[in-house]
Amino acid sequence: MKRINIVGVFPGRPINPEAEKCIMESQVIFSGRRNLELIPQTPAQIFNIGSMKQFTGDLANTLADNKTVTVVASGDPLFFGIGKYITEHYDSGDIYIVPEVSSLQVALSRLGMDASHMVAISLHGREIKGLAQKIRNKRKIAIFTDGNNTPSRIAEYMTSFGLVDYSSYVLERLGYKDESISKYKIKELIGKEFNDLNIMILIKDGNVKISLLDDGVLLRKNNNITKKEIREISVSELDLNNGDTMWDVGSGSGSVAIYASLINPDGNIFAIEKDKALCNFIDENMRKFSTDINIINGEAPEALDGIPDPEAVFIGGSSGNIKNIVKYCYVRLKDGGRMVANITTMENFYAMMNYIKENNLQFDVKQVNISRLKPVSVYTRFEPLDQIYIVKVVKK
Repeated sequence: MKRINIVGVFPGRPINPEAEKCIMESQVIFSGRRNLELIPQTPAQIFNIGSMKQFTGDLANTLADNKTVTVVASGDPLFFGIGKYITEHYDSGDIYIVPEVSSLQVALSRLGMDASHMVAISLHGREIKGLAQKIRNKRKIAIFTDGNNTPSRIAEYMTSFGLVDYSSYVLERLGYKDESISKYKIKELIGKEFNDLNIMILIKDGNVKISLLDDGVLLRKNNNITKKEIREISVSELDLNNGDTMWDVGSGSGSVAIYASLINPDGNIFAIEKDKALCNFIDENMRKFSTDINIINGEAPEALDGIPDPEAVFIGGSSGNIKNIVKYCYVRLKDGGRMVANITTMENFYAMMNYIKENNLQFDVKQVNISRLKPVSVYTRFEPLDQIYIVKVVKK
């Protein structure tokens, strides 16, 4: 295999001499259609980059023929670009990269805005699900859009999660003669159409408030909720890493799943609840805290079939089926994964401990007693919450 060059180009800017040299020395060029007009004339064979599947196949076949290849990318090839695929699948010693400025750099230069603390998120070819918790505590956000995730759709999504206090800039066709920049409030974007070639910059108006969950503001059935103090201990026991997939089984009001999503914003959180009315509460509660988790209306363990294997499982309710749920979840748990169950009855505690001992699992148990100060007439006294056993299992 000969060398793979990856070179960036940007409209309105002269091609980098180093990038031009790579192109002229190559036997095969891969380029997106709109970049073709930016590269110099060359006798090389030119492939249009269409689908990723076609590109990866054509690239592999070309390299197998021992040809020198240049892949032409828009802007910085390593910034949400095609360079990610190539660097992950080929030896770095066979790759030579000539970067250009990214569209984000150009956008910020147009706005006269510094890049400090800017969070960049690409929705190009990606699901919008989970965007809310990624941006809720951020002051400056850049979003790469596509024909599906348009500024209008993103604004509609943000509005449904209460994320409306932002100034939004939409920068279209950067570098081209018909480049345009416009500014809106989030709700003003809904229904507006833009050129597919655009980038959004969001600036939070006012201060960023980092509000965590308080029991009093969560919709719930009766007083059935994992109390704040218990919730924080339980989630701490899950040892979540950002990006983890987590199941909240018997989610109830969704307080644990929602809290977990706030400290694991890039994760994939599933709240599983058999009661349809409680699922509606979870939906309202997650929107109240501007977070977007997956809600599954069904009974565990059957309802867990088909969702991704987790790094962490929380069991808050079992409807008397704790042993089967624990068994199922442990099998699906990834190696090194953590399972935490909050248990209030001795029957469920013994059922889970029997399974743990029968299978020689690594475990830990905490008995938690919390009391809150309450007024009583002209006096005050401590009133205990339900005693909880927090049982943790780590998969070896």
